[in-house]
Amino acid sequence: MFSQSDDSDLRDIAIYTRVSTDEQAREGLSLDEQKNRLESYFYAMGWNQSLRYFIDEGFSAKNIKRPQLQALIEAVKDDQISKVIVTKLDRFSRKLQDLLILIELFQSHGVSFISISESFDTNTPSGRLTLQVLGAVAEFERERIRERVIDNMFHAAKKGQWLTQPPFGYKLVDKELVIDENEAKVVRRIFSLYLEDNLGFYAIAKLLNEEGVPSSTGKEWWNRTIKLMLTNPAYKGTTVWNRKNGSSPKRAENDVEKWIIQENTHISIIDPEIWERVQIKSQERSLPSRSQRSSYLLSGLLKCGLCGGGMSHDRAGSKNSKYGVYRCSANKNKGTCSGKVYRANELEQFFKESLYNLSKDFTPQFVPDVKPAKDTVTSTSIQQKVYIAKKRYQRKVEAYTAGLIELNDLEVEKKKLDDLLGVLENTKVQEMNPSQIAEEMKAKLKNIIDALNQLPVVEAKQLLKEIIDRIVVKSADEIEIYLQH
Repeated sequence: MFSQSDDSDLRDIAIYTRVSTDEQAREGLSLDEQKNRLESYFYAMGWNQSLRYFIDEGFSAKNIKRPQLQALIEAVKDDQISKVIVTKLDRFSRKLQDLLILIELFQSHGVSFISISESFDTNTPSGRLTLQVLGAVAEFERERIRERVIDNMFHAAKKGQWLTQPPFGYKLVDKELVIDENEAKVVRRIFSLYLEDNLGFYAIAKLLNEEGVPSSTGKEWWNRTIKLMLTNPAYKGTTVWNRKNGSSPKRAENDVEKWIIQENTHISIIDPEIWERVQIKSQERSLPSRSQRSSYLLSGLLKCGLCGGGMSHDRAGSKNSKYGVYRCSANKNKGTCSGKVYRANELEQFFKESLYNLSKDFTPQFVPDVKPAKDTVTSTSIQQKVYIAKKRYQRKVEAYTAGLIELNDLEVEKKKLDDLLGVLENTKVQEMNPSQIAEEMKAKLKNIIDALNQLPVVEAKQLLKEIIDRIVVKSADEIEIYLQH
């Protein structure tokens, strides 16, 4: 470890330059300008050491996760650097905490930090004090800028203005969202495919790609693109800003109370009630994403009859003769279960036959004799409306807390919720009819069996999960099928 840095120190001198994308055109901040100034300073000081360049292009100083800065840190840790020179403090970091951590690292390795514009050297006590003061000022200014940005977001949302690229389905006219009817048709179709046709994100993306429907970028559709579209509140006419934390490396989601929410800011493409139904559906239990993409019909549904764990698809056989199998994951990954391996095509065929027999023999005896408790409501539509009303009221509370709406707006939404709750309470409950339930279940099973023989595997699996909770494999000729409640 080095205790000081002087002219006799033969370690390299590091020149660090940085520019972010929005600073490229600003005078005096170009990479070449920074490099020339630092080289001139180096020669003026008469130093004999070799120069090493660390250049970060297109990175902001909000954190230290920059490729060349990380390379510089590693060089310092390897005791290859004696001095680090920058044109200005903000080229290095705008966050005091990061600055202090880096300076402490430099000091422990005998590296001085020099900013030629602020004229200080951290190898001196006065230089270190100046650095901390300037760092505090830089961080304060950054927080002030952030506050102004948030304030601008708030006022823009109140006015119905859109500050970024418009979502697919809209175009910007004088900072306001206007429907692009050609793209809006695609948006409506995506919502319909998901809600009415029970297609998943992957299946929808695949369908659009096969049909050659252009995306917003002109490239292929991705399952994540579909998911983001289906959960974007802009399509129901709501503007939401400050949902993501821009200072977080992974852009983590902010707490709800920090969101800026303004409803009815522009014309909606999707009816708000339909949008809410999609959110409910997307939050329901679904198969793992890998299982949804799998070409194996029963992946994600099978359970081992011995240990109760999940069963995954795999490949078996010789090098030149592979075939699909299902096997217990605990057996495959941990060796803690002695469950057998089943050929995929044979098990899937046995499942189809079993499902067909169940559809023929499904009688009222399979339906539990359940009498609903007092005040229980069986009307799915009313329950769904109450759920949507509660969600809407919750968002109104958040908007009121943020100062985006008046108290009377909140009271109107509360009355709507109370009215629906009253309908829910006064709804007369009719006793369940096992015979009717049995007939409906037989019809659903028949429809699924017909679909299994006609639809692609990915879409067929979407239908299966609507009615089947799990399939427990006891042996090659014995399975238990558990239906959704």
